[in-house]
Amino acid sequence: MALSTQVRIDAQVLGYALLISVITGVIFGMAPATQAAKVDLNQSLKQGAGRTTLGAGGRKLRGSLVVAEVALSFTLLMGAGLLIQTFVRLRHLDPGFRPENLLIVNTTLPQRKYAELPKRAAFYQQVLERVKPLPGVISAAYTTAVPLTWKGGTNGFGIQGRRTQMYGQDANHRQISPNYFQTLGIPLRRGRFFDEHAGPQSMPVAIINETMARQFWPDEDALGKRFKLGPPDSSDPWWTIVGVVGDVKQMGLEVPTKAEMYFPYQQMPGFFFFAPQALVIRTGADPMSLAAAVRREIWTVDPTQPVSGITTMERILESEVAQRRSGMRLLAAFATLALLLASLGIYGVLSYAVTLRTPEIGVRLALGAQPGDVWRMVVSEGLGLAFLGVGLGLTVSFALTRFLASLLFNVSATDVRTFASVSLLLISVAFVATYLPARRAAKVDPMVALRYE
Repeated sequence: MALSTQVRIDAQVLGYALLISVITGVIFGMAPATQAAKVDLNQSLKQGAGRTTLGAGGRKLRGSLVVAEVALSFTLLMGAGLLIQTFVRLRHLDPGFRPENLLIVNTTLPQRKYAELPKRAAFYQQVLERVKPLPGVISAAYTTAVPLTWKGGTNGFGIQGRRTQMYGQDANHRQISPNYFQTLGIPLRRGRFFDEHAGPQSMPVAIINETMARQFWPDEDALGKRFKLGPPDSSDPWWTIVGVVGDVKQMGLEVPTKAEMYFPYQQMPGFFFFAPQALVIRTGADPMSLAAAVRREIWTVDPTQPVSGITTMERILESEVAQRRSGMRLLAAFATLALLLASLGIYGVLSYAVTLRTPEIGVRLALGAQPGDVWRMVVSEGLGLAFLGVGLGLTVSFALTRFLASLLFNVSATDVRTFASVSLLLISVAFVATYLPARRAAKVDPMVALRYE
């Protein structure tokens, strides 16, 4: 079963981050320091000149930094948006069974003790007989491995009446007890389920999934067809297909479903490697509340039998998407931080610009300009920077999101809705960031402003 990545603070990484922060502060602090050192003292001593000279000199640089912040925010938000959509679609993907209220208990049998089928069958039967009557248990069954916990375990097979060699075709091999499909909630498409009569002396029967039926019997009904776990000309028994069940996400939520074949464990004297080891229990309440009672019943059957991996099917599903969730949260956090920095950058630049241009605004108002005109002037400046940043971010995102393609599921790396949503979000945030400086500029008193001249 996949485990989520444990994230912790590493001393070396922390030191590296602190060093980079200091270097960044020094480098970006040199530009304004150099600019301030080159100020003409005669001009700066003139009344009001300090504002206009210093402001005009750094205006383009400040605007460029804001545009870069918006572009960076756009790129990070695009990546976060695509990964969020991927996570949501994976989490709500139909796995082919009902994962709620399923308790999973692993009882891997030691081969030295349970090499013979009668001993294995006795163990499985006794455990199921003792577990099923427990309060809260709806049904129980055994299987080689529950979905998503063993992404492999295949066998080659030969089909009756065909010359194709068995090594050119294979499918997942699972041995199960009766009631397994009902317990997991795997639907029956055609035919029937296994019953208690499938024993060593009865006709060997098998159930396959829809993918196997489509892949190897594409133009005919797979029911009644026969195959064997060996070359067609071998002495191995023929297995008759008695049922076709729905596909299950056995290999991974985002991995194409593989052909799969199920056999009654009572009819498998060999193939110990595929012997059932996972006990699946559907409950009417919290599955973990039954863990202690189930463990006790297993040890009643065999006190030396190891019991491990007690978990729920929902936890297995959660662990399957845990790595994507961690990546999504991390990228979303960086994107949110970048968005905040971009909004603060726009607000800071416009606030400073309003301060520098207070005399100019006073002159405009004194000559008849309306407060609304001033408000629109400041807003248009801020939105102009935002639009430039969004345009640059679009270009960068189109170039970089293709590297995310391998991490996405059922989402295009150039998803139009995501691009449009991120653009609208950034423009909206930019408008909010320009609102306060614009309102302050529109309220400038011409008489007070003209005193600066």
